[in-house]
Amino acid sequence: MEPGLNYLYVKIRKDFGQQVRFCEVPAVMLDSIDPNKLDQKQYCLRNPTSNESQTVIKLSEHYVNTKKIVLRDQGVNHVEGGWPKDINFQDEEATSRHRRRFERDDSYVSAILNSYDGLKHLIEQNNAIEMYNMYFKEINSEEPVEKYFVRKSIVFNDPDERPIASIGWTHEDDSKIVVAYCNKNYPVNRPVNKNATCSIWAIENSAETYTDFIPPSFCWKVACSPSNSSEIIGGLQNGSVCIFDIRAKKEPIAISPIHLAHRDPVTALLYIHSRLNNEFFSGSSDGQCMWWDIRNISRPTDNLVMSIHAPSSPDDGLKYTEGISALQFDRTFTTKFLCGTDTGYVINVNRKGKNHAEVMSAIFSAHKGSVKSVERNPFIPKFFITCGDWTTNIWSDDIQSSPIIFGTSHPKQISDVAWCPQRVSSYMSICRDGIFRYWDLLRKYYEPIVVLPVSKYPLLYIRPNEEGKFVAIGDTKGSLNLITLSDNMVYSGDRDRNLIVQHFDREARKEHILETRVREIRLKLKLEAHVPVDSTLGKVDDETLIHNAEDEYRKVVGEEFKQFETVPTTRGKSLKTVKH
Repeated sequence: MEPGLNYLYVKIRKDFGQQVRFCEVPAVMLDSIDPNKLDQKQYCLRNPTSNESQTVIKLSEHYVNTKKIVLRDQGVNHVEGGWPKDINFQDEEATSRHRRRFERDDSYVSAILNSYDGLKHLIEQNNAIEMYNMYFKEINSEEPVEKYFVRKSIVFNDPDERPIASIGWTHEDDSKIVVAYCNKNYPVNRPVNKNATCSIWAIENSAETYTDFIPPSFCWKVACSPSNSSEIIGGLQNGSVCIFDIRAKKEPIAISPIHLAHRDPVTALLYIHSRLNNEFFSGSSDGQCMWWDIRNISRPTDNLVMSIHAPSSPDDGLKYTEGISALQFDRTFTTKFLCGTDTGYVINVNRKGKNHAEVMSAIFSAHKGSVKSVERNPFIPKFFITCGDWTTNIWSDDIQSSPIIFGTSHPKQISDVAWCPQRVSSYMSICRDGIFRYWDLLRKYYEPIVVLPVSKYPLLYIRPNEEGKFVAIGDTKGSLNLITLSDNMVYSGDRDRNLIVQHFDREARKEHILETRVREIRLKLKLEAHVPVDSTLGKVDDETLIHNAEDEYRKVVGEEFKQFETVPTTRGKSLKTVKH
């Protein structure tokens, strides 16, 4: 190395700085540089912008040698089905003659002989592996195991957290959910309802409502038209009914006058399936059932007072009425319907009856409290289900004394129940513990087959759509939960209908026998009650009762001894008389 390239650097030890200590020390501000406003003005804000950062540099290289595919478009011109021009393809004799002439051609024969080797190889290969052999033929086939699946898909929340008062589904391909919000508690100190707006939700969008409609009073019940998906009927708190057309405006297009409507809030509202689908009827806690025509709701077309007792005079009016809590009509006879009352009765009503006995044709003492819901089986209308207090019961039109199937008691008060629209043996129930229960009478009799916790708040209403795939459930905090069911929970099996009909008939026959026996016992007691009894024997002291019981006991024992007066000996062939 040349001398001119050397450089000597000398530094004193005290200038090296402090001794290095490998330990944690607090952060120290070494320097702070303020931004320069002039330099900042030379730049502009770029929005939007994107930047990717990674700790290492991305390096990727790959080579693939693929086969070269040459594509070519080629068309074939078929004239008269591929036959020559001089051959009429519709003439069977001409085509068969041409076919025989073509088969005798040498080129055709050589082509068939050349393909023989390949075809023979394939046939021998199939025979070697026994492609069409049936394996495990000796094993008996087993029924597939049913796996039930249910999940909570979507939750539609109300910003005001109002309790859900009623739920309905529009009748269209893309069904939407119509929801009415209202607190049905009686106001004591201050009003319990402030916002009367009702919502319509689309299943695809849970962030915002599809549309809203505003009733003039708080809406207790909603019903959707079976023929017009944009037409909605509302039952109001002031007893009126109104019609909404969501295509026109949010306010009702027609409303019934208050003086001709119900005196209490509308608690039941239902469309009547008819040829024109223009009739519906409503029920209220004032004990009246009214029929309406959507073409003119200025006054009801018919009115019926619900009373299990015949009125003593025409001036009784609404004196002995039963408050209506649920309605359900018979699809086979539109003039007959079921009415659930606040006092726990279910009345089978025929509105075309000539007298009170024909109108109130049957009265069922269903529950100890208000009947929350009553629904006929969609496949077997003769049987219907009710819910109230802590139980759900299934009834038959022919048995009035008791239900044919007693449901299992729920841990808390039951809120609503609904049959599955497409499954004949199943129904769904909810109660105030926030749990959804799915029942199948053919699979499990006394317990649900699926239990799903839906909400931590009490559930109020349940409504499945027409196909039965989705189930809408509302709670007290305004949350509308959409439940999705698996296919084996939606559709019935091949034998389910026959089996459930046999099961219902067997239970109805058993209850009919018990009802007949109870009627005989009551008749016997009634006859014995009319037998004259000496008034001096009305009061009997304890000693007389004990003495009579002892005499009756000795009499029974004596009769039993007389029956076994002669018994056979153990070894002898003759009989031996035994004296007691």
